[in-house]
Amino acid sequence: MSSLLNSGDTVGLISCSDGLDESGCTKVNAIVSTLHTLGLRTKLAETIYRCAHSPFSGSPEERAAELMRLFLDPEIRAIFDVSGGDSANQILPYLDFDRIRGSRAFFTGISDLSVLNNALYTRSGKVSRHYRVMNLAGRCAAAQQDFFNKYFMTPESPSFNYRWLRGKALSGTVIGGNIRCFLKLAGTSYFPDPSGKIVFLEALGGGPARMASLLAQLDQLAVFRTCSGVLLGTFSELQEKAMEPGIEQLVLTITQRYGLPVAQTGQLGHGEDARCLPIGRFLHL
Repeated sequence: MSSLLNSGDTVGLISCSDGLDESGCTKVNAIVSTLHTLGLRTKLAETIYRCAHSPFSGSPEERAAELMRLFLDPEIRAIFDVSGGDSANQILPYLDFDRIRGSRAFFTGISDLSVLNNALYTRSGKVSRHYRVMNLAGRCAAAQQDFFNKYFMTPESPSFNYRWLRGKALSGTVIGGNIRCFLKLAGTSYFPDPSGKIVFLEALGGGPARMASLLAQLDQLAVFRTCSGVLLGTFSELQEKAMEPGIEQLVLTITQRYGLPVAQTGQLGHGEDARCLPIGRFLHL
């Protein structure tokens, strides 16, 4: 097994969702410095920081063009999205998924970038990574640098800890991500077929009512009826405020009729110590 990245490789940085404000410049510089320390070269997209009087780093066409440029650059092996927010789905109609399919680069992002992770798998078969490279400049920076080195730059990829809420085995190709953003794809040609898949779900904000609503939408889309099981990551606000009912109860209740296996991990999601999960790759737990 070869590593995803090797010393001397080039990676790209981009904001496909909302652009970063001026304060994000310090973090981006820190990330670039860390990547250089790890032996990686970097190329920055033109669409990272907000344009004047706008929450965006460029128009949907401009952001899509920059992402295509990175995918088609023969030097680039990985693309790390440093953004989040609401607007990633704007760029989907302007992407050439046939050309992306032939790219040697993989895409990485979380939160609103769940839109791209799943669209890339659905339309091009590409495996993306649910991981936040901005954590390299967060409060767990040293641990994240060690994790990045082990996951991306060595052949042995570290796993994550999990526990069973129902069942004892779970297999399938992984789809999903941030539950709110994943559901933006519902009813579109970018939404993955859930049949036989592991549905991974996590969230940053939202209490029990919002989560119940989003889970109901997944159920009404026949996701729980056809998938092989559910993997839960962290639900930050819900868990930090100890709101009831918790995500475990909500998910177990709505999936009970299907008898789905459900596993839970505290190592995937929006936490600054979070690990990485491939979207579009087979996983067995």
